[in-house]
Amino acid sequence: MWLEEFREGMTLSTRSRTVTPSDVDLFASLTWAVNPIFLSDEVARSRGLPGRVAPGALTLSYAIGLLYQTGVFDHIQALTRISEVEFKSPVRPGDEISVEAEVVEVREVRQDAGAVTLRFRVQNLSSGRTSLTGSLTVIVLKSRPQGSK
Repeated sequence: MWLEEFREGMTLSTRSRTVTPSDVDLFASLTWAVNPIFLSDEVARSRGLPGRVAPGALTLSYAIGLLYQTGVFDHIQALTRISEVEFKSPVRPGDEISVEAEVVEVREVRQDAGAVTLRFRVQNLSSGRTSLTGSLTVIVLKSRPQGSK
């Protein structure tokens, strides 16, 4: 989307995605986030969880990726801020998640671009619970900057 297409109050909904055991294994390996609760049902259960869980950073990454799939970031220049992230409930391998987002601010920052802030919520469709909430700000290009011909 171009900057001119964003309106405060507009909402976006993503498709869903299932988090697989392989996703969790690969993410833990790539990021060195090798907490045993991510990798072992037995260890996770011994720590009061129903089984292994996905790293919160993986859930956050999927939230951004699912938003990308909507086309909302097609004309961004930069992701400048992620804030107010709260991990509300775990995502487990096999869970299906989706994202709901609302545009909370649109402002011009340069002649050719503006800042757009989205507040988002990751819904765990398998458990019916909200897994994560947060906000992010991106710099989005205008379709035709002022003063251009």
